Amino acid sequence: MTLIVPFAAGGSNDILARHLGDGLSKIWGQPVVVNNMPGAGAAIGSAHVSKAAPDGYTLLIASVTFTMNPAVQPNLPFDPRKDFQPVAMLGQVPLVLVVGKALEAKTVQELVATAKKQELNYADSGLGTVNQFGAELFAQSAGITLTPVHYKGGSEAMTAVIGGHSDMFMSSMTQALPLIRGGQLRGLVVTGKERATVVPDIPTTDEAGIPGVDVQQWWGIMAPAGTPMDVVEKLNADINKVMSTEATKEFLARDAGRPTPMSVQEFSDLISAQLKKWPEVADKAGIKIE
Repeated sequence: MTLIVPFAAGGSNDILARHLGDGLSKIWGQPVVVNNMPGAGAAIGSAHVSKAAPDGYTLLIASVTFTMNPAVQPNLPFDPRKDFQPVAMLGQVPLVLVVGKALEAKTVQELVATAKKQELNYADSGLGTVNQFGAELFAQSAGITLTPVHYKGGSEAMTAVIGGHSDMFMSSMTQALPLIRGGQLRGLVVTGKERATVVPDIPTTDEAGIPGVDVQQWWGIMAPAGTPMDVVEKLNADINKVMSTEATKEFLARDAGRPTPMSVQEFSDLISAQLKKWPEVADKAGIKIE
């Protein structure tokens, strides 16, 4: 069994893949090899899996970018709808909208009011990233316009907000949490319908009166299209076993994540819905990678 991570080692996809691999190895009594194949916004590793034998022995750990990339990259070397079989959802974590000390807004309502009076910008970690999609979906739901400022990565974007060069950043909880706790950044709102246990005082977008900002960083497992459904169902059951253990819950909770076990059909429906959702957000915001 080989689990392809389409990103470099050390990131959230890689760390979660290795945790899952260890759990599956114990169930199956055989090793699960994690192979990093980064590049082209996850397209290289994803294309590799799309062309693999559909026997359940080569799997892809996908994230929310799997459903966002097609919205901004029309020439992907695979078809996300036709070349993959969704297998299982692993878990998800909300994003958090953070501002620096230079911005006076103490609540998201004050931020929205300010944005209606003057031009504000947001930092992102690159064109077409989850940070940009999250910020644009927030702006569309709040009825405001925000100007994007692109940086080469999340660390650069975060530094820009801390230094007052950008007004806000829709950050992953993992990256923002130490800076929120340290006082360098102020968290105004978390995306989705549930508060994050690691920052229980920060309201959700729904609670703040800005519904519909349901963007989560999630991870799931995909197989090549044509993988037999009995194999897919077996993989789904065993993956859900690993993700439902107390050890996994504690592992994800460190960064406000939570396991989200789903049936094959439920995960397939989520993929289909998001492949429809993100192009609509991109078109409205003018997000496009030439």
